[in-house]
Amino acid sequence: MIWVQLTVVGVAIGAIYALAGMGLVLTYKATGIFNFAYGGIAMLVAYMYWQMRSQWHWPLVIAAPIALLVVGPGIGVLLERVVFRPLERRGASTPEKLVATLGVFLLCLGLAFKIWTGIVRQGSRIVSGRSLQFGGDVRLGFDQLFVLVFTLVVCVLLWMLFSRTHIGTEIRAVVDRRELAELSAIDANRVARISWALGCGLAGATGVLLASGSPLDPYHFTLLVVEAFSVAVVARLVSLPVAVAAGVLLLGVLQSLLSRVDFGHVPLTGIHFGHGWTQALNSLKGANISAFILVVALIVDRRLDDVGGGSSTTGLVSRTMGGRARARSRSGWVVPALVGAAAVLLPFFIDTITLPYAQITVALAITFTSIVCITGFAGQITLFQAVVAGFGAFIAARVNISLGVPVLVAIPIGGLAATLLGIATGFPALKRRGLFLGLTTLAVGLFVHSFVFDNQIFAGGAQGIRANRPSLFGLSFDSPRSFYWFELVVAGLMLLLARNLRSGRLGRVLAAMRDSDTAARSIGVDLRAYKLFIFGASSFIAGVGGCLLAEQARVFNAVTGYDLFTSLFWFVVVIVAGVGSIGGAVLGAVIFELLDHLVHVDGLSQLLVALGALFIGYLPGASLVGMLSRIASSMRAPAGAAPVATGARPGVARPLPAAAAGVAGNGHGDLMPSPLALRLLEEARSG
Repeated sequence: MIWVQLTVVGVAIGAIYALAGMGLVLTYKATGIFNFAYGGIAMLVAYMYWQMRSQWHWPLVIAAPIALLVVGPGIGVLLERVVFRPLERRGASTPEKLVATLGVFLLCLGLAFKIWTGIVRQGSRIVSGRSLQFGGDVRLGFDQLFVLVFTLVVCVLLWMLFSRTHIGTEIRAVVDRRELAELSAIDANRVARISWALGCGLAGATGVLLASGSPLDPYHFTLLVVEAFSVAVVARLVSLPVAVAAGVLLLGVLQSLLSRVDFGHVPLTGIHFGHGWTQALNSLKGANISAFILVVALIVDRRLDDVGGGSSTTGLVSRTMGGRARARSRSGWVVPALVGAAAVLLPFFIDTITLPYAQITVALAITFTSIVCITGFAGQITLFQAVVAGFGAFIAARVNISLGVPVLVAIPIGGLAATLLGIATGFPALKRRGLFLGLTTLAVGLFVHSFVFDNQIFAGGAQGIRANRPSLFGLSFDSPRSFYWFELVVAGLMLLLARNLRSGRLGRVLAAMRDSDTAARSIGVDLRAYKLFIFGASSFIAGVGGCLLAEQARVFNAVTGYDLFTSLFWFVVVIVAGVGSIGGAVLGAVIFELLDHLVHVDGLSQLLVALGALFIGYLPGASLVGMLSRIASSMRAPAGAAPVATGARPGVARPLPAAAAGVAGNGHGDLMPSPLALRLLEEARSG
């Protein structure tokens, strides 16, 4: 009977996952936006329901309708009007919208910590916790029964909406072709507003149901995105019935049944694994099943790109980088030289309390540079760089402590280990771009974090692994200043490596690959080799940065900074700062780590990054670096001179449009090689 009981429990939990998946699918079907903020919205509504029930003592009949029918849909209407309608109006790309949803996610997280301080609360029940008993020991709680009925009602209502109502027909028309729908007198803004209200309303319902009688904290509920993503991807982001089946059967029932399976031995053989390996294998159960399902679905279903994931980084990169930089004038080195001199002299002007944050800033500049290399230079969206950095730090600490390898040798070993992880991730991502490439890397990162970092046999448990600081010929870099200057040397080498990646023919090949896979392939670029190369090169840089982060803290501990949230936050910081240039990585590190401590305002960096992500389309050059370059150019330009193009800088070739990086139109609908494509082809022919 235990298996029947587990199935009943799994169906109830899976119904909540199905609601989450339906909310994501609904929003994507109607607006083309994959809502990364879904878990954050669910968490905010759950907190509001808790506030009304536990703090203000409002009755259930008032608190529940307000939370489910007002707060959740209201958030959706606000987001559509303030954030996403302007993006849609100016034709923003999918990655720009992705960054905007990540900005909403960070804003939700910040609001939860600011208002409710992040302390774990006990969620208020929406239904009694009593249960019904059916023959033997099988029980069905009233709360579980309510979830099942609620999910069934939502499914029926959504089916009726799309198949039996005029607004459902309008939604389908807007999804198929927004421009033609508007020509048919359909109010696309109204359709989007209704869709966002419904999607965020389902997110709110998911949050309230998950919080019913359970612990409530920001991080726990934002992890809901993993389950919701796997359900939505299995449903190919278009099928609501498949989303329900995936949530109930693949996640709910499968997770529940596997909770009773012990992976510590081989069935029918009597072979048992050791305690550590048993823990490692059993860690693949539970919530990690969703990461596994997500990876498999993304690898197996090749049609997903046709649904909407095949966009490049247009709007994020093309206005700030494109083509090869012309020969630098002497003045072009003034700013880097001044920044380098200021970094070297910084320890003499800050106190010992602030110096550790400067050390973290240097290490982060290296890891952020890895994001610039793979996303800015090559157009590959990756959301697992924190895990890659952590993997490099983990391997370096292990070989130093367990094998006695010197730290200076362990650091490149950690970088090489991160390189292998990057290449291994690159293989399933070879045929992915844009959104679905990011989801693939996110799923791999979650899998590695759960299987390696959270396992005691690998990562040393909650205590972590000691990370020693380096020494050379008896000269120790253990003191705060000496370690900081050692980091600067390593950072200089990594920035030089990154600069070489964008130089010469390699830089032009990566730019062509970034803007158009088809165009790059048409001129003979081996996409497979170059994609694996950039995955490996950027991962090496991230691994070295992760080693320095661990050595700064003197311990590798995956709990404190190599997780999903860190990866997402790093990505958003670099995008807002300027993913098209190495300077954006440095500026992002300063904003992320050092800004709050320099101005003594807690939370300023998070607020700046969140607002920058929400309104990235309005920043000149689509980044802070682009804005600063625009200001500097306008100050240097003589009176009456023509203004500098958006995102352009003196001494840098004007960016190529994304669609014209490899091919361009001839005015008659035919494709012809662009100047960049011709240049690459000429080089290939000449040797």
